[in-house]
Amino acid sequence: MVELTVELNAKLQPIHRGEMFEEPLENVLIQANVGEVLGGGTFMSATGEIEKCDINLEVKDDWIAKVFAYLQRIKIIPKGSKIICKQEITPIGQAEGMAIYLNETDLPAEVYRTNDINELISKLQDALGDKCFMFSWWEGGTETALYFYGESYLKLYESVKHILEIHPLCKLSHVKQVAQFYSICFEI
Repeated sequence: MVELTVELNAKLQPIHRGEMFEEPLENVLIQANVGEVLGGGTFMSATGEIEKCDINLEVKDDWIAKVFAYLQRIKIIPKGSKIICKQEITPIGQAEGMAIYLNETDLPAEVYRTNDINELISKLQDALGDKCFMFSWWEGGTETALYFYGESYLKLYESVKHILEIHPLCKLSHVKQVAQFYSICFEI
């Protein structure tokens, strides 16, 4: 058996990492009788925001190449992710991410009282359609981040731009590209 780490360039709470990646991967490995998931971890910035996460696997040595090929085909793995095995690093990932940072302190109290963030999330998801979905979120001291991943950050942003410009909870917010090799940021 060989241990390897899948480092995901994704801002995922541990529960979301488990639901979206660990559990499905565990099922595939066990059904094929080639390995198992050993666990995972979450890496946070100084502000407490999730930066990335990883999943530790144990795989039969003669199945390493097939497991790599399988992981490279998963379209929802974000760009900038990698597989670390025997001190070798293999880049993986096709998805780009969009983080929407909502201001939680500087809007009029009435805006927070009369608007529901779940309604906003529903509108954003409707606008994005099947292009992507919300992977996770983070609540900081002054802002809440919503993390969406899909094929193209610019397409994601263009799909929700009109909502971000008019929805009361989106005033004073900003949007940032995550899971990329370069960065684009829009102030709202």
